[in-house]
Amino acid sequence: MKGKLKNLLLLTALSAANICAQATASEILENSRRAIGGKGEIAKVITLKAFADCTGPNGNYTTEIQSAQSGPLIFRQVRAGGSSYLGQVNGEIFWTQDEKSGEFTLADRRAALAWRSHDFAFLVMEIGEKFSELTPAGEEEFNGRRAWKLNGRDALGNPAALFFDRQTKLVLGVVMRNPFENTETIRTVFNQWKAVGALKLPAKITVTDKKGDFVLNFKEIILNRTDPKIFAVPTKVRAMNELMRLQQQARVAHLTRDAKLLVSTFADDFTSISGGKISQPTREASLTRLQKYLDSSTFIEWDDIRPPVIRVSDDATLGFVLVHKKVRLLAKNENGKEAEETEIFAWIETYQKIKGEWKLVAVVSTNTPENEQK
Repeated sequence: MKGKLKNLLLLTALSAANICAQATASEILENSRRAIGGKGEIAKVITLKAFADCTGPNGNYTTEIQSAQSGPLIFRQVRAGGSSYLGQVNGEIFWTQDEKSGEFTLADRRAALAWRSHDFAFLVMEIGEKFSELTPAGEEEFNGRRAWKLNGRDALGNPAALFFDRQTKLVLGVVMRNPFENTETIRTVFNQWKAVGALKLPAKITVTDKKGDFVLNFKEIILNRTDPKIFAVPTKVRAMNELMRLQQQARVAHLTRDAKLLVSTFADDFTSISGGKISQPTREASLTRLQKYLDSSTFIEWDDIRPPVIRVSDDATLGFVLVHKKVRLLAKNENGKEAEETEIFAWIETYQKIKGEWKLVAVVSTNTPENEQK
């Protein structure tokens, strides 16, 4: 009798293990949501504020997060000496602001991912939306606990691994690539959780990269008391983002040999300053010259040496862009044969908003003198 009971218990255990082994990514995520407080309670969280005391290899600092469903976020860190860093995300617009001067600077997707990765409360509540292509990868030990592992990709498309505690069903941690360094991974461990209303949210987190351990202790998490208006994109930032879009459009125009796309941004009185000369070519003349140049060129590189510097007037009607670019191409000579050429350019573009559209008013361009080229 005892032998039969023992066999029955063994079969039951094996059956349970088999069911768990066949758990889908959706089931693992749903179990995690339930452990946090359930889909219904999570849906009630529209905004949150979170404040953490932090320690790292370079000393103490604080982290403040203000965020909302589906991604709008303000990320602020203050060092013990008083220096601060402020980054903000809204949709596909990312920017920083110098809190002393008030000056804005556009950021990129890498920075946005780094900031959002600190929004641990929404990260665990929306983890199925923060990562894509999630697939079960079996069972593994993580931070001393048995965990179910999901492999997936982060917002940049880089590989990531998610770990869920087999016992509590809560997220144990995340391992993902450093958005600024492809050869480095960042390991995030959720050490402690605490009740916040009807939810259970991360309270202590350890983030480890090649510099060492960064420990964040969240002393306060406040739900639904943030005015969503604080996430609004400033008018100047929207203008700067539009000028950046025009920079990206110019790159596409060069790579696709589309002179019409380039000239479409020119103002009617467009002025070019180059080689010690000032000219105001007609739109037709610019189109003919640029199309001839593009047709005879195959661009290998048309890339920024450093990010463009963009400044906009307070009323967002005037702006300029400083560009430093490396251009490498195959150009046809008089005999129709292609030869590779490399050139370093620096130029300033000035823009004016005319009838609701940004138009290129003038370009002042320089290139590296031949005696300085390598």
